Amino acid sequence: MKLKEKLAYIEKNHFGEWFKMRQVVEAEMSDKQSIMCVCGKLATGLHEGYCQRFKAKVNSETLKRLSHLFKK
Repeated sequence: MKLKEKLAYIEKNHFGEWFKMRQVVEAEMSDKQSIMCVCGKLATGLHEGYCQRFKAKVNSETLKRLSHLFKK
């Protein structure tokens, strides 16, 4: 499965778990960043809310942590 397919499957079939885990991962990754975002700009809360690179990293890590939910 590709990343978009995995994301669609998880959101459709396990939305509650996806939502909770994504919040946890987003908070962890936000706390890990020092002053700079993964894209190289200043990591403010507003910036992280709109940064596509940051969101992509959060989605990727969340899918990795929820990999046990995919059908084999």
